[in-house]
Amino acid sequence: MNDDRNGKVATGADWIIPILGAAFATYYLISIKDLDWEAKVSGVFCAVVLFLLIGIFALRTVIGLARGTHYLELTSLYEDRKLAIVRGSLFGLTVASVAVIPWAGFTLSTFGFLFAGFLWLQRMSVRAAALTAGSLALFGYVLFILILRTSFPQGPFERLVSALTGL
Repeated sequence: MNDDRNGKVATGADWIIPILGAAFATYYLISIKDLDWEAKVSGVFCAVVLFLLIGIFALRTVIGLARGTHYLELTSLYEDRKLAIVRGSLFGLTVASVAVIPWAGFTLSTFGFLFAGFLWLQRMSVRAAALTAGSLALFGYVLFILILRTSFPQGPFERLVSALTGL
């Protein structure tokens, strides 16, 4: 939140992450509906906690608006052009990454997202970005697909590993 000179607290842009978090939690809850109940427990627990925290944040915001201690504004989202470009590009990269999951699969889409983010946002060298993104994507594959048996769409990497190892 941004503190204004007259003591009022700006709110509005603060709702981006809670809204996206609620949307993702809702999508996740819908996507796990066909799994066994044991697999659903942690996801449902996390979603309930998230929705509870969003509710508390909403109540706090409404009370602040009613008391006059808060005001709505969204200019902090775009007041700094360079930061707005970074935010918009990161959002576009996220949308593109989610859009290619059905074809690229979990591992390659995760690698692509992380690799692009490390190159662009962290200004890592290509080698460091590839090693870091590759390690994290491989860890995600082992954890989510091999150990937890999460039903992410299979892409070329998952099919290749399955064909070579039988896993």
